[in-house]
This record gives sequence, structure tokens and C-alpha cells, in this order.
Amino acid sequence: LMPPIMGIAAFVMAELLAVPYSEIALAGIFPALAFYFAIFVFADLYARKTGAGTLTDKDFKDVGKILPRINMLLPPLVLVFGLVAGFSAQIAVMWATVSCLVVPFFSKETHYDIKQLPQMIWESGIQAAKIAAPIMAIGIVISVAIQSNLALKFASGLISFGGGSYAFSLLLVVIGCIIMGMGLPTVAAYIIGAVLYVPALKNLGIDELQAHFFVMYFCVLSMVTPPVSLASFAAAGVAGTDSMKTSWAAFKICAVAFLIPFAFLTDDALLFVGSWTAITIAGIGLIFSTIVWAIGVTGFAARSMSKFERALMMLCGFAAMVTPTGSTYWIVGISLACVYLVYHIISARTEAKSVISQSAA
Repeated sequence: LMPPIMGIAAFVMAELLAVPYSEIALAGIFPALAFYFAIFVFADLYARKTGAGTLTDKDFKDVGKILPRINMLLPPLVLVFGLVAGFSAQIAVMWATVSCLVVPFFSKETHYDIKQLPQMIWESGIQAAKIAAPIMAIGIVISVAIQSNLALKFASGLISFGGGSYAFSLLLVVIGCIIMGMGLPTVAAYIIGAVLYVPALKNLGIDELQAHFFVMYFCVLSMVTPPVSLASFAAAGVAGTDSMKTSWAAFKICAVAFLIPFAFLTDDALLFVGSWTAITIAGIGLIFSTIVWAIGVTGFAARSMSKFERALMMLCGFAAMVTPTGSTYWIVGISLACVYLVYHIISARTEAKSVISQSAA
């Protein structure tokens, strides 16, 4: 989800929309930033709330080992530069691949034996085939769907089943994307979703770029949606924790990501459409609202919060996220959250000073 390298699905989206990849990467900036800011705030506040501790000098003892390998950042930088400079994805990837072969020789720490090159190329080809095979199979499905007019029939059927309800139709699309994402690679799920669901979303009056991002987001989020959340299961294996408990914990932390797609449906400025003023205000508002939501989920800021305070923060964040920028609910949500957070911080400091004074006495 995070630009500038958003994964294969984003490159496919650029091809389907017939726009430069840089335009897709630009459109994904604010939704991704909002999500990662919320995750960062949640992790930080949760650590403070539970007393997880802080980093010590011992935690940084191996940082120096990174510097001799810093040259390995060049290949992704070459890829990003190529995309931003306006080169096609194929050309940018080609030069990034060439740099992958050359850059390791810049440092003794990353230098490889030239005799290993054939094996490296062979393994790369195997990995590429694993990605290409399902995409080729999906291509057959797409051709059948287009030639048989299945996509348009499905779109009209979906809207009819939804009873013409905007919200219910969106819910059906969300469920469909998540179910497909549970059983297919993300790129395959997105391609099928783009064929089946994007026409339905367009029939609801949603712009094509918004529709594609909406489908892609929920195909990706299936990876952290119980009961089949593959990313959570992988994390549980690494951490040595219970799979289902980890899955539900990840779902709780990432819940804000399920609201972000509805945010850019209500305001396309979040996808860098419109004036710079509108884009900036909408982007800052989204980031702030996701942080407010994260505070509510954590139940901690300057001190622990009551259930009412947590509900208030989550309600403010929700209102500011899923309503158009500048609307009454958006203004009320942002304003109320700001006022309460100021009050919360001041009251927490006052309580802390009171405790210190009583201890001194």
C-alpha cells in the first residue's frame, strides 16, 4: 500500500487505467501515510500504557553493521527514480535489476562470488514464474468475463441485489474482495475484483480511480481479516504465539485501514485529485482522524482513558474519516477531538503535579 513501490497490484492498476505508475503512487500517498501513522501511534501508546519499556544502548549495538550494507538501498532508489522520471515500469525495473547485479560489488560486506550469478538468475526466474503463472490463469478468466459480458451482468446484478442501496452495495463489494483475497494472491484477487466490482462501483457513481483503489485496499486487507488472515498467521509463527489470538489482535490494530477506503470514496482529494489546497486539507484531516481513532482504540494518550473517553475519540475519528472534508460532521469530529485532547493533556499534567505534591508533603 505504501508508495513509491506499492507492489504488483499497483502496477496492474496503472495498466488497467492506462495511466503512468507515478500517478498511482501519488494517489496512494495520503491513505498509506494515514494508516502507518495510526499504527505507529497505536504501538507507541500501547507500549506506554503497558509499560513495555524503552530502548537501551544495547539495542543499538548492531546498528553500525548496517552502514557497510547501505549500498543495497540503491536498487530500489533506481526503481523509484525511473518511475518518477516518467520511464515505463519495464524500463525502470530493467535498470533496477542491472543495479542489483552491480551494486553488491561496491562493498566487501555485500560482494558475491561471480560464480553464483547463474544460480541467482535461475532462482529469480523461478520466483518470477510463481508470480506469472497465476496472472496468466487469471487472464483467461478475465477474457471469458469480458467476452461473455459477465462483468456488466455481475455489476447490474450486484446493484439489484443491494436494492439500489449505496451502503449495502459497498458492503457486498467489501465482502467479495475480502473472500477472494483469502484464497488468492493479492494481485490475482485484485485483477478479478477490478473486472467484477469496478463496473458495479462505477454504476454507483464512483470515479474509476476511487473504485480501483477501493477494490485493491480490501483485497490487501484480507491478509489481516480473520478467520483466514495469512499475514497474521505468519507473524504468529515468527512470534511463537497463538494464531487466532494474533489474528484478532492484528485485526484490532488494523481496523482503521478498513475505514480509509470509505474516506477516499467520499473525498477524491485524498487521491491527489483537485486543487493543492483541497488535497492538503483533506490529507492532514485524514491523518489526524486516523490518529484520533488509534488513541481511542488504545485507550491511552497522556493517561489512561475511560470507556466514554475511548468511545468519544473513536466516534470523532470515524466522523472525520468517512464524511466529506469540510462537511458539518467532519468539522465537528476534528474540532471536538482537538478540544478534548487539549483538555486531556492539561488534566493529566494537573493530576501528575498533584500526585507529586502529595508525595512531597
